[in-house]
Amino acid sequence: MDKKLGAQLVNKYLSGQATHKETRVVEEWYAFNRIEEPAIDSPEDFIRIKSEMWNAIDHQSKHHVKVLPIRRWLAYVAAILMIVGSVGIYKLYEKQQVYTIDTYAGPTIKAGHTGATLTLSDGSTIDLSNAKVGELLTKQGMTISKNGQGVVVYSQNSSIKDVSEVIKNTITTRNGEIYQVVLPDGSKVWLNAGSSLTFDSDLLNSEKRIVKLIGEGYFEVSKHDKPFIVRTASQQVRVLGTHFNINAYSESKGLVRTTLVEGRVNVVTTKGEQLIEPGEQAVNRRGDIDVHEQDTEDILAWKNGYFKIDGELSEVMLSLGRWYNMEVQFTENTPKELKLWGFVSRSNDLITTLRQIERINKVKFKIKERTIIVTD
Repeated sequence: MDKKLGAQLVNKYLSGQATHKETRVVEEWYAFNRIEEPAIDSPEDFIRIKSEMWNAIDHQSKHHVKVLPIRRWLAYVAAILMIVGSVGIYKLYEKQQVYTIDTYAGPTIKAGHTGATLTLSDGSTIDLSNAKVGELLTKQGMTISKNGQGVVVYSQNSSIKDVSEVIKNTITTRNGEIYQVVLPDGSKVWLNAGSSLTFDSDLLNSEKRIVKLIGEGYFEVSKHDKPFIVRTASQQVRVLGTHFNINAYSESKGLVRTTLVEGRVNVVTTKGEQLIEPGEQAVNRRGDIDVHEQDTEDILAWKNGYFKIDGELSEVMLSLGRWYNMEVQFTENTPKELKLWGFVSRSNDLITTLRQIERINKVKFKIKERTIIVTD
């Protein structure tokens, strides 16, 4: 860098005549020189740095402290210019870069993991992913603990019949998370990615054991004389003690699938109800119920660590997007109704999974940042 240019840049800053970009270069230099490892990721950081810089300049002028030689100023300014320029160019390149699966050279896009957030009725939250093993909370006769396997276990004192406050619990998994919980009545629930389960703290003492589901969950309901009811926006599933899976991801489009593994369940909608047997699936299409035989191993693949790819391309990609926390886009001529089939491990990184799908199906993928682009 030309020495005169560096001196002019500093003088413009000190006189308040520097442009936004010139101001940022000088302030980044100051942060680098004074703080060693500054955080300069937000406007507030630059305000802090600017304040420190002006205070330092004012202090130097009052005490006649010798300022840095212009060569050092220029060296630092030049270094910052190089750093800012190279980082900016790299980030711009990364945002614009579109990889094919064979040429992907970006960071590893890992599979989802065990994790969830618990939200209580007072708005307080507990990050179940990072919570330590042991008791998390005791309130209104209810104790919440995390065991050594990372499962959250609720226990309720059945001798306490009257409580002053019923606590609403909502366990939510984000995209890329999966979680298991043991409810106060001993029932076990596995939540798939992008799902939530809501229930009250007095679940065991209520006349009916009622929970609300958004997304997908697998239930192993403990046997009890009180009915267990799973509510979604468009249906109810009533049981006494049984194992079943509910997929309500597409409920906003009028589609819910209830698959029975063991016992008996009654699926109830606004248009009627249907009792289903083990190995059957009830498909609720805007209230109309259709029952057919279903391989339960396929339905429970997500719980057992696999993707059972058996459906239309659009639905399969939504599932992959939830698990890898990726957006999904389709090019104009991509056949979204294309039928896909296969088994893929959910522990694979995204590129490995997409490479396997490309090999067995007539579809191609591209990656741009956190987006999967599906092409024909």
